[in-house]
Amino acid sequence: RAQGLPQRAPAHARAPTASAMLRHTLAAVAFLGTWVALVDACPCCPTCMPVYCPCACETCGDVPGVPPQNQTPVVNPSVELEVPPKPIPGPLLECALNCFGDGATPVPLPGGNGNGVPAESKAVCRDICSEVEGCEAYVYGQGMCWGKKDVQTSKCQPSGDFQTDIITALPFGTCTVMGDPHVLSFDNPNGLMGDITQLDSGEYWLVKSESLQIQGRFGYSERFRSEASATGISVSGPLVQNKKLTVVYTGPAKGQPGFKAFWEGAEILNVGFPANFDSPDGVLKARLANMNPQDFHSQARHTIGGIEGDLPSYLFELVPNIHIYLLLGEDTLNAVIKLRRPSGEMDGYCGNFNCDPADDTLDQVTARGLGKAIGGGFFVGAP
Repeated sequence: RAQGLPQRAPAHARAPTASAMLRHTLAAVAFLGTWVALVDACPCCPTCMPVYCPCACETCGDVPGVPPQNQTPVVNPSVELEVPPKPIPGPLLECALNCFGDGATPVPLPGGNGNGVPAESKAVCRDICSEVEGCEAYVYGQGMCWGKKDVQTSKCQPSGDFQTDIITALPFGTCTVMGDPHVLSFDNPNGLMGDITQLDSGEYWLVKSESLQIQGRFGYSERFRSEASATGISVSGPLVQNKKLTVVYTGPAKGQPGFKAFWEGAEILNVGFPANFDSPDGVLKARLANMNPQDFHSQARHTIGGIEGDLPSYLFELVPNIHIYLLLGEDTLNAVIKLRRPSGEMDGYCGNFNCDPADDTLDQVTARGLGKAIGGGFFVGAP
């Protein structure tokens, strides 16, 4: 170089130009933006960059500016994932009932040898039952816990010091319609709280729920000329695949010959006595024969059946878990409906099946909009 000319400073000693500083700033901002995007995209792994950790978030490869990983993401073995505890279901129904003996089938609990186990509270009892396969309900009282399944509320006793809570499968119940007519609801199956009496003729809701509907026809008879009795019943709804079963007294013959049964509009059980019918779709098994009313309910004979002996009757078994027994009188019938409670809301003359008999009076059923006769129901087109 020529003598006297100034020498250029080494590259590491030169001051950065304004344009260089701008380029560095923009790069830093871009990196920070990418990092924020990565954290937002994969909150389960804040360092989710392919070069830093084998993140379990599949969205990492979708973040702009980050190349997708070729291998399937895996959980970093050094990170211990916390598994949330299994929630314990609360009771579907809380029943002031003691469901021992015929009231339910026992389910042995761990350490109890089938005789119940100590539990300091209902909550502890519920937790124990929830861990046992097939335990649908529990009876708790006096510091002890018993597992149960297939609870039948009509065979349970008033609670005393015990309570039965349903936690998975809902219970079976019985509703009886008898005489002129007196209705014993699902929550009052043995008449300990009186009954519902409807003396006016018409067609009424016995059971109204989203999945199952049962209507009853009440009419006057030679014996009860000013007080209605049951003269027909009809069943339908999604629970029975929207098929329809109808039984009505048509006359003029008295007794069993005066009644007719229909399945999907076609008459059945009309080829002599006794008779049987199985629907081709497997939804219905029906029988017409002499049966003992007391096999179905202690008061099923009311006003019709005398005091003993088998009498002409219908028995209908509908899938799933619905049994309807009908005792046939001269021109009226008594009905015993046994079913596993449908899920969701239900109401009608057979009550709301909430284990509280006090809210199944006629006044309360009427206040809920189901006490009056209905028109255009399932009996339209029936004799």
